[in-house]
Amino acid sequence: MIEDNPIWRLKYLPKSLSDIYGRKPLISQLKEFIKSKNFPHLLFIGSEGIGKTTIARIFSKEFLGNYFNVNFKLVYADVPLTQEERTKAKSEAYVSTSKIGSMAGKRITTPAFIQVKIKPFVQLKVLGDIPFKILIVKNFETLGSNQQGFRRLMEIYGSNCRMILLTTKISGIIDPIISRCQLFLIPQLKYNKFENLIIKISEQESLELDKEVIKSIYRISEGKISKAIDLLQISSLMGNKIDTNVLFESSKKFKIEEMNKIVLTSFKGDFKKTRELFRNVLSNYKYNANQFYQKILEVIIKLPLSRYEKCKLINIIGDADFRALDGRDSDIQISSLISKFNTFGEMM
Repeated sequence: MIEDNPIWRLKYLPKSLSDIYGRKPLISQLKEFIKSKNFPHLLFIGSEGIGKTTIARIFSKEFLGNYFNVNFKLVYADVPLTQEERTKAKSEAYVSTSKIGSMAGKRITTPAFIQVKIKPFVQLKVLGDIPFKILIVKNFETLGSNQQGFRRLMEIYGSNCRMILLTTKISGIIDPIISRCQLFLIPQLKYNKFENLIIKISEQESLELDKEVIKSIYRISEGKISKAIDLLQISSLMGNKIDTNVLFESSKKFKIEEMNKIVLTSFKGDFKKTRELFRNVLSNYKYNANQFYQKILEVIIKLPLSRYEKCKLINIIGDADFRALDGRDSDIQISSLISKFNTFGEMM
């Protein structure tokens, strides 16, 4: 029974592992884990929005059963700690009692993120008739050097809590973490599976669309189901019959959302993430550098900033656009623009 939810991506969100499309080998393995009531630490690798979190959460829910709520936690490694959390981490550090040697009188600390977000959960004993708790850490690669501290927790508390780590970049994970996990690569959904699901949803929603439209949806969404369903719902607002023209108009809204994401991420100071986003936009929508700057300008103008701040950002964009006229490397110029936005965000 499909729930009556006005947001389609929630309406068609898988409720069990069996509902997940196109991931048969992975789902079979996860079901084996549930059957055996045991599994090692896991590392899910795949692009953003591909379904890693959804799969990990549903698996955790089926594994833990009735004890899910008290034995499950999902944390985001890239979300900064609040001032209160930082103060707490600092207060829980302790001073070495050693009076000789290199450690004499030194303050011994655990990385703040691990001290506040991870350690309290993994230390608590399992509640209920299950072998261990489950912790999901999203965007794990952003922990950087703190991964060493996390590795020690995996060793100490592994029997009490299994960890599912999610990442978009295996290169950002240190070898000791990789060696302690079973790896699962979650690739782009194959077209035939994608097509079957879109046809099923379109029939459920009484939509008319041909295979060329489905191919266009697949290309725009990069095979990501949640993004494809959002695009399908936006297109349905123009009528039950969806052709390439309707799809093109709807996809414009996606482009604006992507640009908003680029600007806001750059203000947070995450250079690597922002550069990855703009490269995806240039690749997916075939923008040249000048078109990219125009879209960024449209976003900046609509932001709730002071006139002085907007003027400063517009000058940065104008300078980058001027340099692009010389035929210089657009990737370098856009990277320079992002770095200036990063600096601007730190000053806000």
